[in-house]
Amino acid sequence: MAQAAAVATVVSILGATYYTDKAHREEKKTIKQANKLAAEQTSIEREAQEANLKETERRNRNLLAKQQSAYKARLGASGLTSETGSGQVVLNTMQKETDMENKYEQKKTQYSLRTLNNRLKQTQSRNLLNLNKTRIAQQTNVLNAGARLGQLSD
Repeated sequence: MAQAAAVATVVSILGATYYTDKAHREEKKTIKQANKLAAEQTSIEREAQEANLKETERRNRNLLAKQQSAYKARLGASGLTSETGSGQVVLNTMQKETDMENKYEQKKTQYSLRTLNNRLKQTQSRNLLNLNKTRIAQQTNVLNAGARLGQLSD
């Protein structure tokens, strides 16, 4: 009778080991897919933000060109030139304001991209942590089954 219980426990341990290992492999595969999807989503968001930045910079350049052209036309209509004096100062100020706006947009995008990368790293770390927790729980199950076998043999 004790031998039958021991054999049943050994079979139970082997079955637990097999199924826990199989479950771990499946969990690992699922996490790998989740990490891949998270990386793809991050890449898409990164590309969208970079495209948005380029579009904003393009609009700023176009607006600056229109503002400077209109200002030069007003000066020309008044018989003045934009090459010297206050006309040049105003044009330079317009350029500096546009440059500052572009720099602000670039920094905002860089911050957003760093946040995006941090979120991806956190997701991947959390997935790895969950995988390790699953693996430890599975190993604990096998060890508990082994302890039961040891108790039966006593």
